Amino acid sequence: MRLPTTEPEARQAATIIDLDSNAQLYRWTGLIGQVQAGLLLATLSQTLDWQQPKITVYGRQHPVPRLTAWHGDAGLRYRYSGHTHTATGWPAALLPIKTAIEHVTGNTFNSVLANLYRDGDDCMGYHSDNEPELGHAPWVASYNLGASRELTFRPKGPGSQRQCLSVALHHDDLLLMSPQVQAGFEHALPRRRNRPNPRINLTFRFIVA
Repeated sequence: MRLPTTEPEARQAATIIDLDSNAQLYRWTGLIGQVQAGLLLATLSQTLDWQQPKITVYGRQHPVPRLTAWHGDAGLRYRYSGHTHTATGWPAALLPIKTAIEHVTGNTFNSVLANLYRDGDDCMGYHSDNEPELGHAPWVASYNLGASRELTFRPKGPGSQRQCLSVALHHDDLLLMSPQVQAGFEHALPRRRNRPNPRINLTFRFIVA
């Protein structure tokens, strides 16, 4: 299995956003075209096995405010939201976008976490994609379908809990986060009650263990 590359030439075509001198975001707009992206949104909405897992907070279980689906190379295991998931392979609808994202970023990905935000009430709190399965230096690619939403960032550490950047992601936009982003920052998708339309986010990762 080929490991992710570190500095592919394809990133030169992206818009680069610096969170600090070491942590970069790489952004592409119009990755596959509006029409194809619209078809993909409709297909994934109807065909992925969407679930609403529960998390335990202070001893009580609560459903997460979004729907999720996880896929990857058969046999891969990944733990998130307190549950361990085992991949059974890739749905056919996801393979073309996986190939397109690998081509433009120069990275190899073997899994994807799909999140369906049904409307602006669905959201995700601050976190880092730094689970042990992702290794010590994970590149994470986040692809947006449907409604535009803002991904916000804040530094880690005591006294650094204020948002430092907001990136609007539109239909057919791709954002690649360098390993230093996960090491030094957290990101979130805040609630936006004035956004009634659905959004699917595909977060591609490489699981190493």
